[in-house]
Amino acid sequence: MTGMSRKRKRALRKWMFTIILLAAAGCMVIAAVLMTGRKDARDAGADAAAGQVQDGPGQQEIPGEPTDDTETEPVVIPYEGIPEPDFEELWETNADVCAWITVPGTQVDYPVLQNASSKDLHDTYYLEHTVERAAGLPGAIYIEPCNAGDFTDLNTVIYGHNMKNGSMFGSLYEFEDNTFFEEHEYAYIVTPEKILVYRIFAAVVYSDRHLTGTFDFTTAEGCQVFLDELSKNRDMRDQFREGMEVTAGERMITMSTCVRGEDDRRLLIGAVLTDEYEH
Repeated sequence: MTGMSRKRKRALRKWMFTIILLAAAGCMVIAAVLMTGRKDARDAGADAAAGQVQDGPGQQEIPGEPTDDTETEPVVIPYEGIPEPDFEELWETNADVCAWITVPGTQVDYPVLQNASSKDLHDTYYLEHTVERAAGLPGAIYIEPCNAGDFTDLNTVIYGHNMKNGSMFGSLYEFEDNTFFEEHEYAYIVTPEKILVYRIFAAVVYSDRHLTGTFDFTTAEGCQVFLDELSKNRDMRDQFREGMEVTAGERMITMSTCVRGEDDRRLLIGAVLTDEYEH
């Protein structure tokens, strides 16, 4: 009995020692897992701090990509001198105001009117009536009813008198000077809904042909005929912006005014839409 008891004691001690070894090994495994987890967490935190997104196998790291929580920055329009007309106030004077035009470097800074209710698609009411509807000069800056009042046509023709004091479209003659032409590139149209930015590509002394009656500005083909006519025009005063190509089908405006002392000629300032913003 005594011998068996000793054997049992030795077996019990061996069994307990084995359990202790297994328990120690288990603790070491758990500790290793915990340390690996902490390292992964530290690495992930470092990646996040560095602006790196790791979103699964095959995903490319995109430095600094904003999250859904990032606030959207307000749109900053990279131009100066864009007017902020109060259309509600303008409409109290005349409901025919459809837009505002500004050409930096000139005196052009006026409302644009359209006698849209006229049955005559080439109505010239505002050639001889002011914004207040008073008859006579200087009239107003206007577009014909054949053009869309929101300037969505392929070519919107804008008319204004050439006043001796430079008012209305009188100061557009600055564009006959090469230096002035090179330094002044933009014209702005502001409608009740949008800000339209145009880049001036040409200043051409052209014939007095009625543009909307001569060219079909409802099609790209008709606009191309007009552009071709401008490019082959031969007048020493003509200016074209070097390296600037205008493609038929792009939205344009053409400002038209009389040429002093030349009743059969018109100064045309062509500009193509480059930017458009809601406001």
